[in-house]
Parts: sequence; C-alpha cells; structure tokens
Amino acid sequence: MMRGAALKAEYARLMHLHRGRPILREPLPLFEATSGAVVVEGVCSSSAIDAERMSFKANSLSWGALDTIPLLLRHAGESVGKILRLDYVDGELQVKAKVNDLLAAQMPAFSIAATVLAAETISADSPAGFHFTIHRAVIDEVSLTDKPSNPKALIVSRRDVQSTDQTYDDVIASINRFRGGLEAFVARVKASEPAPLALGPAPAHIIGRLPIAAMRPRPTQFSAMVARLPRG
Repeated sequence: MMRGAALKAEYARLMHLHRGRPILREPLPLFEATSGAVVVEGVCSSSAIDAERMSFKANSLSWGALDTIPLLLRHAGESVGKILRLDYVDGELQVKAKVNDLLAAQMPAFSIAATVLAAETISADSPAGFHFTIHRAVIDEVSLTDKPSNPKALIVSRRDVQSTDQTYDDVIASINRFRGGLEAFVARVKASEPAPLALGPAPAHIIGRLPIAAMRPRPTQFSAMVARLPRG
C-alpha cells in the first residue's frame, strides 16, 4: 500500500513509462444564476475511475467535523458556503451544502481533495488501463466545479434557501447565545455566594445517672414530724 507522496511518484512514473496524457475535461453547462444562497445536493465521490486515474473504494473516505471541512470554488480561494451533510449511500459519498457565493451556486458538480493513507496500483503494465485504487483517505476539502474529475460527482438537486433554513440557523445561533449567557449567569451566582458558616460540633447528648441531690425527695412538714418521733 502507498501513501500520498508515493502515489504521486508512481503516477508520474507510469505516465512517463506509458507516455500517458492527462484526460481533458470539457466544462459542463452552468446552472442559471440566482439572486441569493442555494442548497445543493449530489455525489462528491464514487468508485468510478476519475480523470486522474484514481478510484476511491466505497467507504474509503473519512472526515472530521463538518464545520472544519472547507467548501471552495474550484479548489481555491475563500469559503463559498458550508457543508451540511456527508454520508455514504450505496457506496457513493453524498453531500449536501449551503452555497452563499453566487458564482459557486451556478456550478453543476463537486470535486474533493483528500490525503491518501493507503492505495494500490492496478494494471501497471497496461498503457490504457493502469489506475490506482484508494483504500483509505481523509477529506481535506470539497469544491464546487464545472469540471468534475469523477464522472458521477454531479449536483442532482438545487433550491433556493427557504425561510425555514434561515430560521433553523437563527434558532441554533439563539441557543448558543442563550447557553453562553446562562453559563455566565451561573458563574456570577457562584462567585457571589457567601462562604458557608463554620459551625462547631453539635453538643453531645448527656446520658448517665442523675445527681444524688436531684434524686433526693423534697422535705415536707410530714417528713419533718416523722423525723422527730422517737425510735423504737
């Protein structure tokens, strides 16, 4: 198995050996222009052999948190939106994204850039058939393009951002603001609480015999008279 650097070197060697030429890709027709953001869905990777003689095996791609994966226009520049979903369906990696840039919103296809961790060469002796199967890779970014390397990496759905989409974003933002305010409030309350009083140990219960004086009967006139009677 090869990693990214070895894969590039082997690709260059086989292209030179077989006098191969890069596969030319004609640009696809753009979508109609929009006046605002759109939500697009489609395929960004499949097991089909692409224009660079690469084939991503089903479920070979992994990725981190969606908000850490840039959504670019033709693999360059600043972010043009955000990725909302990535998941494999029947071996194809499907993507849903919100596109804010008006030019990017016209693009009809997707393309990915990935760091290859394990790949192998297929049919290295065939000038026409040699290619590389990628078994494991990590997505670095997803791009919108009109020249997809993968023939199946097409946008299949595009719609204007609806009020419900914006409401969802606003609700999430409000929740985050409320959470931050609540945490700050709790921290202030804890800081203003008085220190607990240092109480001494509770008095122990007095258990034992009563003093003799307390047990002695109280003197009365009758007891005094009885005491003066002669004994015997």
